[in-house]
Amino acid sequence: MSDSKFGKWWPCLKKHRKRLEAWLPHAQRLKSGIDGRDFRYFTFCAREMIDIYLLVKEKVLTYDEVNRRVVGVTFCECDEGIFPEMKELVGPEESGFLAFLEEIVLFEDLAATVPLVDETAIARYLSREGGKVKEDVRRAIELKLMQIKFRKLFPFDFLNLDFCDGYYKEPPDVLKIHRAIDRILEWQGRPGTLVSGAEFALHRFTASITCRLDDKIPLDAVERLKAIVDLNRDNHGEYGADLSRLGHLNLGDWRSNNLLDFFMASWPKEIARLAYEKGWNLELLDHVFYDRVDRNRERYYMVCLVLGFEKTDKCTTYLQMVRSCLEKERRKEITKIDLDSNDGQRILNDLRGVVKLRNEQARYQEREALEDPLEAILRRREEGIQI
Repeated sequence: MSDSKFGKWWPCLKKHRKRLEAWLPHAQRLKSGIDGRDFRYFTFCAREMIDIYLLVKEKVLTYDEVNRRVVGVTFCECDEGIFPEMKELVGPEESGFLAFLEEIVLFEDLAATVPLVDETAIARYLSREGGKVKEDVRRAIELKLMQIKFRKLFPFDFLNLDFCDGYYKEPPDVLKIHRAIDRILEWQGRPGTLVSGAEFALHRFTASITCRLDDKIPLDAVERLKAIVDLNRDNHGEYGADLSRLGHLNLGDWRSNNLLDFFMASWPKEIARLAYEKGWNLELLDHVFYDRVDRNRERYYMVCLVLGFEKTDKCTTYLQMVRSCLEKERRKEITKIDLDSNDGQRILNDLRGVVKLRNEQARYQEREALEDPLEAILRRREEGIQI
């Protein structure tokens, strides 16, 4: 059986090690502190849904055996071809949103949508206007309705923001993802609503933010990061001393000589600043990276930042956070995993357990199952994919 319809990297043991060691323990700790409600999880899970079913396997997420659904999950997916299947594999109708996360979070009203303040007003308008609604207005209404529904699901205990591509886009949208995270942190600070209708406040949560890093990072983004480092150096003597001790006096040389080090030291400052502004203390839980080779045989990195947020009247951890990101010793490189080693077998067997749970749900819904992870890895290697 071919799994060509599935993503190239789902059986990657490096990626599964990241799940097992860099963010699963933090999700488990959060779960242990929750009483009286279900764990709330947001993800870009892709068709394979490995992360969701890992959390099911580890009993962080609840699987409702009667209704065949995973409780507490919300996801975004932009591919309308696989979206219905993904909703079936999670279960709840309200779990998925067919759009890019940034489209939903950053939606701004058109003049025509301003009066449509809630779901009732939107339904009345569409019923009244019918086929007379212009296409751009109809799309704006769809996004506004998604934003209204999405906001009601906040806050989440764990945000798994695996962007796959670069964090920074080409101009003029360099900061589109960053602006979306800014708004998400604002929504995370608002009261949530339980199924019973009761409100609850969320005092801590974890976010795992993953992005691709390569030499094609936009120049505007590099200049922005250099400016952030300069500002920290000017405002915080301890930070400037750290830069001197590490030999990072010329930021241009630092970026040119070691882009990975420069990015991993500077990029987290973006999130730290947002946390400071929104009243969240921030802890660097894990700082992980591993390399890949694309179809053009060009090397790039997947960089993952796992952060613990705790609500506070005034953030006091900004400087500690940005200083810790300078230290290479705080980072974890995930190197190639030997399939024949005990460690490789441990990670492979765990992935097999996840796939088994996922495939049970897929077969119940009469959807395509994933193949055995080992077979998927070996076949990709035969195809020249370095996995």
